[in-house]
Amino acid sequence: MKTLPFRFETMSGKGEPLFIDFRRATPDDLDKVMALQDVIVEALPDKDLYATFSREESLGQLEHDICMIAECGSDVAGYSVMIPNDPDNPENYGKHFNYDREQLAKTVSMDLTMVAPKYRGHGIQRIFNKLRLGMAAEMGATEALTTISPDNPYSYRNFLVLNFEIVDERELYGGKKRYILRKTF
Repeated sequence: MKTLPFRFETMSGKGEPLFIDFRRATPDDLDKVMALQDVIVEALPDKDLYATFSREESLGQLEHDICMIAECGSDVAGYSVMIPNDPDNPENYGKHFNYDREQLAKTVSMDLTMVAPKYRGHGIQRIFNKLRLGMAAEMGATEALTTISPDNPYSYRNFLVLNFEIVDERELYGGKKRYILRKTF
């Protein structure tokens, strides 16, 4: 798998080349992340598909988690977050299963991924997922957990092709129905 930063070349709907640059996101990207979230939520027919993050939560992710951004020229095409395998991090999804400290230290949480509507269909989420899994393995993790809305078949397929499987269904993020998916490696 490629390492960050790198450039991905794909084709636009008009057959023109698109160059999407992937890199680590920093706190300086906060305004871009928040603007992308606004675009994502505005475009959703069902707002329960996505659990929004406050500006403070997003800044915390940029400061403490593994965050990546994809840009096409001056546009933000996508953004993704992975919570490291830290047993003391309250956001480690392994806590939903009462994992002990040893297992929490081997579990990463593949948190959110956002792809701007005009860049969907170019494999950006799948690239983020592969990058996160590669980083997780390098950090010594043996398991990745993620959550998705049951009403989001696109995200589900992107995880299914990477051999994730549904291990639980519950209400999270203020009462939103979610599947929890797991991959061991």
